[in-house]
Amino acid sequence: MSWIRRTLLTLLLGPFLLVGLHMMLFRVLPVPLTPLMVIRWNQDQPIEKTWRSIEEISPHLARAVIASEDNRFCAHSGVDWSAVKAVVEEYRDEGRLRGASTISMQTAKNLYLWPGRSVVRKALEAGLVYVLEWAWPKERIMEVYLNIVELGPGIYGAQAAAQHHFGRDASELSLVQSAALASILPDPLHRDPTRRNKAMGIRVERIRQSLRELGPLLDCVATPPPVEASSVPQRSSVPESSLRSKARSKRMKAPSGLGGAPQHFQPLNAESQDDAAPQEPRRGKHKKLRSKRGRRPR
Repeated sequence: MSWIRRTLLTLLLGPFLLVGLHMMLFRVLPVPLTPLMVIRWNQDQPIEKTWRSIEEISPHLARAVIASEDNRFCAHSGVDWSAVKAVVEEYRDEGRLRGASTISMQTAKNLYLWPGRSVVRKALEAGLVYVLEWAWPKERIMEVYLNIVELGPGIYGAQAAAQHHFGRDASELSLVQSAALASILPDPLHRDPTRRNKAMGIRVERIRQSLRELGPLLDCVATPPPVEASSVPQRSSVPESSLRSKARSKRMKAPSGLGGAPQHFQPLNAESQDDAAPQEPRRGKHKKLRSKRGRRPR
C-alpha cells in the first residue's frame, strides 16, 4: 500500500511543485512558450514573438493596459474584489455577465491554463493568481504579461505587435498607438488596432480619458518621459502674413494624425482641421425678363 500512497502524493503534489519551480525559474528568465501559443499553433497559426524587458517597452503601453483592463492593478493582490462585486450586482440587475479578470489573473491563465469559460478553470486561476502575486513583484507580472499576451492571430507580446501593426519597436510606441493596442485585448483575433472606424476611435479616447483620471493608481509602472523643451516649437520671427499663407496651405492637406497614428485616433472632441467657409447655395439660372407693356386698345 505504501507505493499507492506515494503515487497518489506524487499525482497530487506534482503539479504544485512544477508550478512552484516554474515561477521560481521564470521570475528572472524570459518565458519561451505558453499553453495558448501551443493551442494556436496546433490550429495552424504561427508564433510571432520577441521578448523585450520592461525597460525596452514604451511606458505608455503598460499604462494603457491598466486603463483598459485593470484600473486597480497596482492596488489589489491578484483579485479585484470591488470589480467582482460590481459584476455580480450588474448580473443581478441587468442579467448581463462580463468578466472581472485582472492583469494578474490573465497572466496566470496564459502561463498555466487554457482559454475558455469554465468553473474549474476559474477556480484554478483564482488559486494561482495569489501564488503569482506572492512570488513576483508587480513590475515582473506586467513585464511577462506584455510579452506573452495575444495581440493578433499568431502575434504575441508588445514587440511583435508593434512591428506587425505599426512597423516600429515596442519602445517607440506612442500614447495613441499603445491605447489602440490595449483596446483590442478583449478580442485580439477579430480587432485591428490600425482600423479606421468610429468604434476604435471611441475605445482609444475612453482609454485616454481613463489615464487622465487614474493618478496614483499608475504608480507601480514607469512614467513616460516628459516632452523636452527643445522639442517645443519656438515663436518664429517670420511675418504674420507668411504664417497665414502657410497655415492656409496646411489646411488644404489631410490631417496626418497624432504621434504617427491613423487619423481616426484623434480625440472625438477635437476641432475640425478645416475651417473653410461653407459652400454657398447654387444660384439658379437667370431668367430673361420680359418688359411689361400695356396692351394697346383695339
